[in-house]
Amino acid sequence: MTQDCFDTLDATHFLSHYWQKKPLLIPNGVAAQALTVSPDALAGLALEEGVDSRIVSSQDGIWQQSRGPFDATHFQVPGPWTLLVQGVDRLIPEVAALRAYVGFLPTWRFDDIMVSFATDGGSVGPHYDRYDVFLVQGKGSRRWKLGPTCDNATPTITHGELSLLADFPVQEEYLLTTGDVLYVPPHVAHWGTAEGESMTYSIGFRAPRIADLVARLADQTLDSVDSELLLTDAVAITPSQSAGEIRPQDFENVRGAVFNTLEALDSENWFGELLSEQGEPVSPILHRTELVAIAPCAKVFWRRDINGCHVFANGAVSPPFETAIIPTLIALCGGEAVAVVQPRADSLLLDFLDEAGALYDPMDID
Repeated sequence: MTQDCFDTLDATHFLSHYWQKKPLLIPNGVAAQALTVSPDALAGLALEEGVDSRIVSSQDGIWQQSRGPFDATHFQVPGPWTLLVQGVDRLIPEVAALRAYVGFLPTWRFDDIMVSFATDGGSVGPHYDRYDVFLVQGKGSRRWKLGPTCDNATPTITHGELSLLADFPVQEEYLLTTGDVLYVPPHVAHWGTAEGESMTYSIGFRAPRIADLVARLADQTLDSVDSELLLTDAVAITPSQSAGEIRPQDFENVRGAVFNTLEALDSENWFGELLSEQGEPVSPILHRTELVAIAPCAKVFWRRDINGCHVFANGAVSPPFETAIIPTLIALCGGEAVAVVQPRADSLLLDFLDEAGALYDPMDID
């Protein structure tokens, strides 16, 4: 199925029928003028320290990957090659603006926007990812082949740092030109190849690992539970008939005690704290001028509860704020700049965000 326009996508229909279920082609989903990064600008980013960049090349069936920062000589690669730069949305505001096309998805699910440039025939090989991605075609064309759903048992071949699929039965094939979008769910095999010089913007949504969620909830509970509290079984215990046996009712009593403790001591703040820890704090603004905004590298989320509103910024958790701050929070988390002069509740919010290293002055060109 195709959709006429990305920014008029029926979000409810998409989430019900495609999200984490099956791919979707969205022709002409993004206006060409929104895709402004040039190959030279992308190469310039790859020269910088602290920018996550890599080059993937292939020749005679041999795949290689090297990591930046690069210099000009690294772009003289024999055979087809692809330059990939992660987190370009944190470096170029025009790229960050592409997030608006997927604004119907929860902000905390967003990871970053990777931009790639490929020479004719350039590719990163047949593979699958564990996250959702919207592949937005910029300059040129790229042919995408889609295969089956994969898992840890799917055969792969290792080429240095690259793990590529050993077999790739093609199930769908699309040629994307400027402005076209292809949504690929997690674990779906895909293989893109440039036809001529090609630019692609990959809008990625990465979910938290279950292991991290369990560990954080357990850590929070252990911090709160009385270390001397013992298991009770006054209700569950019955006469034992077999020496040494752990009976089903014993195990169910233990399971219930653990789950009840997790639920009773759950502050519900650990989740937002965990998510926001992925942010990179910036220096607090010493002299706020007229406007402030969330720094591109910061992570800010919030949730309502019976006490008001908790805010999470770069791993810091706020005390409860009045719900009156929610419109300002929505604006900030949506990428807008807000005025420094605010009612008292919003000023307290800005103070918290500033102390957490989550604000910057968008008018500061330095």
